[in-house]
Amino acid sequence: MTLAFSQYATAQTAAEPVEKLQRVEVTGSSIKRTEAETAGSLQVLTRDDIERTGQTTALGILNSSAAISTSIDSASSSSGGFATGSSGVGMRGLGKVATLVLVNGRRIAQYGLADGAQQNFTNLDAIPAAAIERIEILKDGASAIYGSDAIAGVINIILLKNFEGAKITGNYKETDGFKDQRSRNVSGIIGYGDVDKDGFNTYLTYEAYKNDGYTVDSLRSHYPEWHRQTPTRSTWDAKNSYSPTGNYYLDSTNIVAAPGCPADKLDPKDKLCKMDLLPYSGLATNAKRYALASNTHFKIGKSIDANFEITNASASNDYIVAPYALSSTLSPSTWYNAMDGKMVGPFYYPKLPVGHANNPYGVPVEYRARLMDTGNGFNFNRTESDQTRVMLSLNGDVSGFDWKSAAGYMTSNATKATRAASAAGYTNAIKNGTYKFGQQNDTALLESMFPVRTTKGKSKIAFFDATVSGEVAQLPAGPLNVAFGTDIRREKYEMTSSDNVLRGDLVGIAGLQVKDTMDHYALFAEATIPVVKRVEVSAAVRADKSTNSDVHFSPKLGLRVNATDTLLLRATAAGGFRAPNIVETGNGLGRSSFANDVSDPRRCATASALNKLVQGNPAVTPADKAQGNTFQNSDCKGGVPSFVSANKDLKPETSRSITAGFVFEPVKNWTVALDYYHIERKDEIGTRAVADILRGEAGLPAGQLVRVDNSASDAQFLALVKKYAPGNTANFGGVGVIGLLYNPYVNSGKTRASGFDFDAGGRFNTSIGQVRLKLEGSYLWKYQEFSVTDNAYADNLAGNWALRSRLNTKLRASLKAGSFDHGMTLNYASGYSNNDDTSRTFCVTNKVSAENMAACSRVGSNTTVDYNLSYSGIKNTRLSLYVDNMFDKAAPIQWRSGYADTFQMRRIGVTASYTFF
Repeated sequence: MTLAFSQYATAQTAAEPVEKLQRVEVTGSSIKRTEAETAGSLQVLTRDDIERTGQTTALGILNSSAAISTSIDSASSSSGGFATGSSGVGMRGLGKVATLVLVNGRRIAQYGLADGAQQNFTNLDAIPAAAIERIEILKDGASAIYGSDAIAGVINIILLKNFEGAKITGNYKETDGFKDQRSRNVSGIIGYGDVDKDGFNTYLTYEAYKNDGYTVDSLRSHYPEWHRQTPTRSTWDAKNSYSPTGNYYLDSTNIVAAPGCPADKLDPKDKLCKMDLLPYSGLATNAKRYALASNTHFKIGKSIDANFEITNASASNDYIVAPYALSSTLSPSTWYNAMDGKMVGPFYYPKLPVGHANNPYGVPVEYRARLMDTGNGFNFNRTESDQTRVMLSLNGDVSGFDWKSAAGYMTSNATKATRAASAAGYTNAIKNGTYKFGQQNDTALLESMFPVRTTKGKSKIAFFDATVSGEVAQLPAGPLNVAFGTDIRREKYEMTSSDNVLRGDLVGIAGLQVKDTMDHYALFAEATIPVVKRVEVSAAVRADKSTNSDVHFSPKLGLRVNATDTLLLRATAAGGFRAPNIVETGNGLGRSSFANDVSDPRRCATASALNKLVQGNPAVTPADKAQGNTFQNSDCKGGVPSFVSANKDLKPETSRSITAGFVFEPVKNWTVALDYYHIERKDEIGTRAVADILRGEAGLPAGQLVRVDNSASDAQFLALVKKYAPGNTANFGGVGVIGLLYNPYVNSGKTRASGFDFDAGGRFNTSIGQVRLKLEGSYLWKYQEFSVTDNAYADNLAGNWALRSRLNTKLRASLKAGSFDHGMTLNYASGYSNNDDTSRTFCVTNKVSAENMAACSRVGSNTTVDYNLSYSGIKNTRLSLYVDNMFDKAAPIQWRSGYADTFQMRRIGVTASYTFF
């Protein structure tokens, strides 16, 4: 730059000093600086990096970083979850509530529906991806700068500040050989004005996104044979005995098809009437999203830089669900009546009474039938949401100090609506015969049997912040820079289930009610101190006060040493926290919920052994195999109903973290960096882990865990087993199933995590263009959760089923040659064990056969290659091709997860953009 502008520099007079290097603010500090590296590790994804990924959602873009993991994905999350229709990420295995997500350096309103009815988090689907200029990922705790939630790290998504012209972009992506998995995206942006010439710039960007849902049936032909051999999946594609004409279930060894079954629906082996349910079994969501962002950048006077920002997003997510079935009368359902504070149940679905038009027997009989008139749109599961933020930010300088301030208002609303069986309405319609099988019943009757239930969430936040920073003294080694400021927020949050849920009217449905207001106040200060030449210390402290919580202080120290001209040493030590949210500490009736996929340590091993006797008999019928899997699943992958109440005496979660590392430039344009991190989080807010509680059941207070009699169902299971193993004597020893767990919010959890972040990169010139290489990765060395039962930290969870791969790396290469721009990414994820704290001997417990034990015990590593190509040789036009998993590498066998949750195929995407002016 000096050579390029030497003539201009020589011509300058003393009154016109040479312009100083521009100082900028980076994520993790309130002080502007000129150095590229800080005491903490910071990864930056530029717009060029983003376009190379071919991703058109904020979640997809963030997943291009090895340090980020998906906590929830709206495209594939279960329809039974609390926070359907949303996407969120986390870092270090600590989850989305320990990772702070900012947009333009400030928070956005949390998603309207708390995940698990507890976790408030940032919904990435509400962030317009087309407006993203860059993303900065701070891999370090930063509560001293940003306050609550910044325990594992901070993700700052920075939107465009200026844009002139007009541009439209379209994207289409489809899986090779599986066209049902596809998405479309279109975006446009128009902007006008030059801030320097006209005093303002304003732009508006709009994007629309659509993702198609698909079912198990759509994916059926791709399922590998090993999937059928995994625990309880031997009948994954078997026809379902809950068919339109149905079957009579007299006992586990005597099931008879009802009259009227079409001949082609009768199973030739067990003579039962069946239907193919896989076309109704959803795996991915039909999603439609719209987002817009507008920013007007203007000057106030000569020294104040202003930005007025408006963002808005809306989404609709439809989950594919089947027509209702008359459920089994064997297993009891239990749930919670929050209004009256009591357990409901055990509830058994009604049998057809004697004299019913569809009961040919002289005793009540269970009729297993599919109510097809509840399909065709009557049964649905839909989540709709919208989110808005309006913000005015001001920046300026006075007397050598930089200052910034912002004020804004943001809202987030989400409503989940679906149907559920009414305990009274369903029972009455079946017992009195008003529901007519095999025909279209009156809508009013169906409504009484399966009323709509909703969960609605609303979040409203008003905020103001202000910061002043600048040089206050000139020390022998350089300037002393400080920053101080304030942050004020008022938060209103409400999440409530419909009254029919809170009253306990609906079978097995969990609900909650919370509504409160919380105020947050903070003061903070920061300083960068040049101790001696090449050595800089940074220090920060923040005091946060929230409603219902005492003042909490979060400190942070950083050290930056330029050991040589090519070696930078750095380290940080920080205290972090997460304030109790309104769901955890606010007013309301509390929540009831279900912990899914729970292995009952007092029943699972017995159930697995019994089912193995059924599955291993060569004469077993498809219906009996399915029955055996159902019986085992209820004890080894069951749902545990629980009730949780808010606690106004909760303390904040707190953390201590350290990082230490270096950045080394061995030769010009080539760098390598390595950072170690260690985080200890304590006083974690939540319910105790269900697996931990069950392991210590004998020591629980009376009434905390309620078991209910399951002898009727157990007798049916044992009768089924005796059909194929007459000499069996194993049984459950009178141990009932879990009916309800009282599990209030407490400060009891502790977690510690440690590992390494690393990156290396550089560039070199060739005869056809410049080649750039970049390696980045993350290695989770240790991750341990504290066991209240054992009063000690449990085993290292890194590299097992709960946290999956310990090592994730991405090696990127790019070459720009003329109008062509090539890029390639090598993705690697290490293998992991199928054990975790909920099932410490998964393969043994589930009685996996000896020949499959090796495949079951460990999931292999996964390596894929992505390729992208862009062409800009046509005026105003850019065409791009993206091939993810270019060599169509199948995912490694995952015995515990199964195929549907983990499959990967080659995906091909194309993007075209045109710039009008």
